[in-house]
Amino acid sequence: MDQLNLNLTKLTVVSTVLLATMGASSVMAQEAAAAKLTPYEVGQKCSKCHEEDVKNYQFSAHAKSSQFLKGKEAANCDTCHGDGAKHSKSSKPADILNPPSLPSAQASEMCMNCHARDETHAAFRGSAHDRKDMSCVSCHKEHHGAAKSRLQSRTGLRPTPATLAKVTGKLLKMPDQELCLSCHKEKRKATLQRSTHMFATEHGDTKISCISCHNPHGGEGKPMLWASSTTQLCYSCHAEKRGPFLWEHTPARENCNSCHVPHGSNNLNLLKARTTVLCQSCHMHMMWRHQTVAGFDMFTFNKGCTNCHSQIHGSNHPSGKAFTH
Repeated sequence: MDQLNLNLTKLTVVSTVLLATMGASSVMAQEAAAAKLTPYEVGQKCSKCHEEDVKNYQFSAHAKSSQFLKGKEAANCDTCHGDGAKHSKSSKPADILNPPSLPSAQASEMCMNCHARDETHAAFRGSAHDRKDMSCVSCHKEHHGAAKSRLQSRTGLRPTPATLAKVTGKLLKMPDQELCLSCHKEKRKATLQRSTHMFATEHGDTKISCISCHNPHGGEGKPMLWASSTTQLCYSCHAEKRGPFLWEHTPARENCNSCHVPHGSNNLNLLKARTTVLCQSCHMHMMWRHQTVAGFDMFTFNKGCTNCHSQIHGSNHPSGKAFTH
């Protein structure tokens, strides 16, 4: 009988421990679930008054971060707008932070609290855009609510999935090229010139856009380039021009912009001028030898320098000193 009572006592203790463990596990699971909100749960307390903003925010990159980040790192309404308890009671705009209405430095600093560690954003402080008193919200829409409708209203066409993916992924107010050209209006003509890097389809899709060469958050090069120099940036696509060459053309090695206009030109191959005029701007001493502009008979009329000097960027041929081979 004593042995039976002892066994019953042990069974009771084990059962109590198991129930306590299961209860603790359940509480921990509930706490973990509460800490790791899904995009559909983020902003629900604000949806009563801001239903449209919350609905659009659920599909943004910021809301999706709540799926794999915890605590303060998971973006929610309070991350940018501060504690909304007072605003919930009064409904007054003055009782909550609104980044677009803040001074540029303060609005950008709010974003940089999270994005300062990003490789592509690390140089924003002191960049050309920062010095011009621009903030993150000058280009980005944190809720990303009107990108599709704005794009459709500007182009008159329904945006393709590729264009929408670009806009929604970067939380841009409009496609990146259109966004840059809204300020840099003098570059818009490049989209219509004979040769251009800034070509776009009828739907507004671009293979090469402004951010292909420029880092809007601040880059290594002087005009906010991704590379340390213009030549290095051009080589990232035009690797065949890199060399090394046995015979080098010095201007081509120093700076591609010596001969080319990077955005667009009315001449072939993005040249600053027609081939003959461009070459003779440096090689004035050759005009008596090569009458390339007017010509002296039907066989030499208006011939271009590159008709003979075809390897103008550099040559590896033993007889290529004049870039003819």
